[in-house]
Amino acid sequence: TARIESARPLPAVAEGEPGPIEQAIARHAAAYIEDGAILQTGIGKIPVAILATLTDRKGLGLHTGVVGDSLVDLLQAGALTGDSHPMHPGRMVTGSLLGSERLYRFADANRAIAMAPVTETHDHRVLAALPKLIALNSALEADLTGQISAEVADGGAYLGTVGGQVDFVRGAMASPGGRSIIAFPSRTGRGAARIVPRIASGVVTTARSDADVIITEHGAAELRGVGLAERVRRMIAIAHPDDREGLERQAREVVAGI
Repeated sequence: TARIESARPLPAVAEGEPGPIEQAIARHAAAYIEDGAILQTGIGKIPVAILATLTDRKGLGLHTGVVGDSLVDLLQAGALTGDSHPMHPGRMVTGSLLGSERLYRFADANRAIAMAPVTETHDHRVLAALPKLIALNSALEADLTGQISAEVADGGAYLGTVGGQVDFVRGAMASPGGRSIIAFPSRTGRGAARIVPRIASGVVTTARSDADVIITEHGAAELRGVGLAERVRRMIAIAHPDDREGLERQAREVVAGI
């Protein structure tokens, strides 16, 4: 273990205020999060919206790679206790903190928060041993069979690497009572569809074989153990209403080509 002291201020990151779309997504996601669940999440409007719906839960835990200011709100509400974490009972486990000064001051010398290395936060054996691990991740695009692209945006802009998505998706699927949730708006800010016949870039972050629950503001598509034809039907049902007719026309070609 090493500690590096610096006089530079910590980076301040604003997560943003969730709007109606993020709040609708959060309502669908909250239905999968029971008392005692252990959460993996990130930062951004959708995680903020989801965590804000959980203040009435009891005994929630946290095991994640990064967390923002929403941690403070959920801890202060009494919903996050960490009691269900088998390796760090009574503590919230994260690899990093990324938020405002409020978060950093709250975390300073706070024994309720355990900082852990990536060799622990992302280790498959650790994740599989956590009961009711709920992995909350996002996507830039998803195809009709449940493949996820989280690296290349609409227009071909490369936004980032695989990161820990696959680690947490597979960890949650192996967890007793765990679920993997991929949540995102049905359209981009520019109005482009996020549910598409095929991943435009060809870059797949999470394979269809790892698909569990995919959520947009229009509902949740449960894909684990579901055949291709039914997957296509369920994915179209959560696409933007204006995109569904076009997806239905292309669906037969997609399934036939696999």
